[in-house]
Formats: sequence, C-alpha cells, structure tokens
Amino acid sequence: MTVVDQPTVVRDALAAMAGRAVAWAMAAGGRTGCLPGVVLADAGSPCVFLNAALFDVPPEPAGAAAAAGFFPDGRPLLVVSPGPTADLTPAGLVLMGRPPFMVRPAGGAAPVPAPPGVTVEEVVDAEVLGEWDRVLAAGYPVPHSPAPAGLLGGATRFWLARVEGEPAAVALSHTGHGLVDVEAVATLPRFRGRGVGSAVTRAATLADPSSPAVLIASDAGAGVYRRMGYVPVTRWTLWMRP
Repeated sequence: MTVVDQPTVVRDALAAMAGRAVAWAMAAGGRTGCLPGVVLADAGSPCVFLNAALFDVPPEPAGAAAAAGFFPDGRPLLVVSPGPTADLTPAGLVLMGRPPFMVRPAGGAAPVPAPPGVTVEEVVDAEVLGEWDRVLAAGYPVPHSPAPAGLLGGATRFWLARVEGEPAAVALSHTGHGLVDVEAVATLPRFRGRGVGSAVTRAATLADPSSPAVLIASDAGAGVYRRMGYVPVTRWTLWMRP
C-alpha cells in the first residue's frame, strides 16, 4: 500500500477508525450497530467524537437521518464521510468541516528526539489513564469523558507527554487493517508551541513502525504533520449533531 493508492488507504482507514469507535463503545458499555454502508458506535458519551456514524461512501440526507436515528435523542454524534456530501442539514446535522485526511508511509527517517524536559510514555494503568482523560478534555477542549480502562493493553493505545513530569499533551493510536489510526491529539494551552504535541504524536504514529499511519488533520495543524512525513491524500467531510 502506498499513499497514492487512495481507494485502498481510505477503505482501510475507515475500517480502522470504525474499529476504534466500536471497541471504545463496547468497553464503555454502549451500543454498536450497522446499516448498509455505515458503522455505528454509541459510547453514550457527552463528547461528540465518541458517538460516531462512519460511512464508506458519502451519505445522502435520508441515509444520514437513518444513521442518526440509531442514537438517542439529545446524544451528540459525529458523521464521518470520506468525501463531499450533499447538504445534511435536513437530517438535523451541522457541518463541522472538510478537514485534510493525511497518510504517513511506513518507515522513513528516525523520529526527532523530544525537546529537553519532555518525556512520552504509553499509558498502561487506570490511574495514568485518568491523567490522559483530563489533558484531552482541557487541551482539545471536549467534555470530560473517561476512556474505558478495558481498552488498555489492546489495539487502542494511549500516549501521554509530560514536561518536567507534568502532564502536558496526549494522543491515541489504534492499530488495525494494516495501518495505525492516530486520533485525540491535544496539548494543554500553556505547553503549546514547544514541540510537546509533536513528540506525543510521533509516539502514536510509530505505535507500529512497520505500518503506515493515518489521521484527520486540521488546516492549521497540517504543516506540523507534514514535517513528520504525513502527506495529504484527500479531504473528508464531518457533520455533527451538537
């Protein structure tokens, strides 16, 4: 697989992201399901990113409405499409954006050393996972929604950067379908601009160095990911129900 093999990398990335969403929902005691062409994962969370409908082709309003109907009224949810969609506001959704989807090939140059005073660790116990949760909530920011400890030791891995021992930045990796899906990158405001977020993102990216890594970036952050070896492949479309 190469970054120019767009249909393959998009298919595999969607499958990996869906795997992460389903695993999280199940570990959180939530619900999962599927409709034609869409995977549904409801973690019962106040965080929109944890209740997701992932489509393998861009949905029309009727399909988006059917997917949204899987989630209880009032539950925030995210609709993920691998390309441009029709106007989904009739399905009760709000456009979040059309962010870059980026891929980093396996291998490449060795990672840049972390800045002085910065350490990056994999989270391996529930107590440190609580620190990870708090940094994500404050750094993104998103509503606080504890990650299920049952995910530890599996395909979903959690990464925490510290500055002089103080929790500062987080990222998540999920390995599956031949690649590493990188998500939940966040840095506390007072530590931004110091290379801390880059250090923790590199750790997540190299969770399986033999596999390519993928992520959904922001336009503001795309340059940071480019410097790590990521390249833009296409733009996805994200809709949400607040």
